[in-house]
Amino acid sequence: MFESNSGQFVDEVIVISGASRGLGRATAEAFANHGGTVVVNYRTNREAAAETVARVEEASSPATGRAVQADMTDPDDIDDLFEEVEREFDAVDVFVHNAAVTRFKPLSEVTMKDISLTFGLSVNGFILATQRAIDLMDSGGRIISVSGAMSYMPYNGLLDSAKSAMEQLTRYFAIEHADDNINANAIRPGVLAKEDNYFTELDDETREFIEFLVEKTPKKRAGELDEVAAVVLMLASDEAEWITGEVIDVNGGLSAYMDYH
Repeated sequence: MFESNSGQFVDEVIVISGASRGLGRATAEAFANHGGTVVVNYRTNREAAAETVARVEEASSPATGRAVQADMTDPDDIDDLFEEVEREFDAVDVFVHNAAVTRFKPLSEVTMKDISLTFGLSVNGFILATQRAIDLMDSGGRIISVSGAMSYMPYNGLLDSAKSAMEQLTRYFAIEHADDNINANAIRPGVLAKEDNYFTELDDETREFIEFLVEKTPKKRAGELDEVAAVVLMLASDEAEWITGEVIDVNGGLSAYMDYH
């Protein structure tokens, strides 16, 4: 669909939460490679966000980048983020909610802080940020939420539940704003190969399970970040006008395998 440096997103403003590294960074670079102006949201890692902006600005002209700090669990920070975007760029064309955080624990051990942290970002933060993005989509736009719910992964009850709620919220945004020429979709990546993958911070048992998932993936490998970013670009493109309210698995066939077995 996209030729190299196609300019598909020239004159479009893309806001990506959690874009300082990992999939958020790869998505920022992908939009920049096609001319987009990318707002790189980060919570604490200013240095990593600056690196993402540098990569964005190394892309094809006229791509530009701007790092904006905001804690996407904080309503005031969310307001500040979009107020800055409005002052600088006037409008938003694409909002990608990529930021996520959780605590991997059995549900019998989670605390109120763990619950607030996880749902505060993937549910509360998603709703509030999407509301603000939609307010700035004067002539339509795209909402893309990054899920990744894995109901078969150990100790993932909090994040899985929050992401599942986000998927349903995405569907409702799609229904409620179809008349505004706004499409909303979610993607659900599988196991990704990346250096800063938070799965590496888990215990040996869970890491072994992740390796099992990769083994059972029909494609027989973990996904690459740019492969998932390409799907985000597709959903943001003009060619995806007829796709809205969907949750798209991007996992090398893993969900099909799990459903079958």
